[in-house]
Amino acid sequence: MIKIVYRWVLGFFFLSCTCLAPFSQDNYLVESEKKARQILAKAIEALGGELFRKTQDITRNGRLYQFRKDDLQGLGQFESYDKFPLKQRSELGKKKEIININNGDKGWKIEYKVVKDQSDEEIRNFQANMKHNLDYVLRFRLTEKGMRFRYLGKSRITLDQVEGVQLIDGEEDKIKIFVNANNFLPVKMEYQTPAFMKRWPTEDERFFYNYHDIQGVQIPFKVVRFSNGYKSGETQIDSVKINSGLPDSLFVASLKK
Repeated sequence: MIKIVYRWVLGFFFLSCTCLAPFSQDNYLVESEKKARQILAKAIEALGGELFRKTQDITRNGRLYQFRKDDLQGLGQFESYDKFPLKQRSELGKKKEIININNGDKGWKIEYKVVKDQSDEEIRNFQANMKHNLDYVLRFRLTEKGMRFRYLGKSRITLDQVEGVQLIDGEEDKIKIFVNANNFLPVKMEYQTPAFMKRWPTEDERFFYNYHDIQGVQIPFKVVRFSNGYKSGETQIDSVKINSGLPDSLFVASLKK
């Protein structure tokens, strides 16, 4: 009799677990997505809300530092022009010796006044980088078909308490965004950069510092990049302009602006 009761209790317990587990899991995912969306909405509001969403273009001027396994390898001046969603021009060097221009699925490079087409792989690399660009993600990817959201909870990055969210797109590409738990400005991103030419895929991080208010939009004036745990780059901004009406002619293969 005891064995029969024992088996009945085990059977009931197993049935209860199998019936309740899917419901609990579904409920968890719904609540996790809801919380993640709330955090992202607060981040966008902290960055400027509608002014952030409706930003048409950004011009940045500053210095780039390149590192290899934490060791400084090079530095130089740069000026970059972004016209959303997929137009970008970067000019490197005091005399702008190297220029990269991208416009959607087209790309060119100008090296010492010689114009060349970018290779298919270079264009794909630009597009992959844009998919992991904070400005692009928060302005355009949140409504992407098939995008899923997960709340990662609270943690600490150096002295900051942060809240984390994860975005998972239809191709299972994952992006983690961590925002300051007090002011909700983005502090860090994590993602995987795909292989490029002879380079293997890398686990990348970006840290955002020193936000400045530019016409109501918060822009980080310092961005530090890590690849596979090592410091790989740093960008320091000296000046920023937004919504200056950058012409489309800036984003075609030309030596003139």
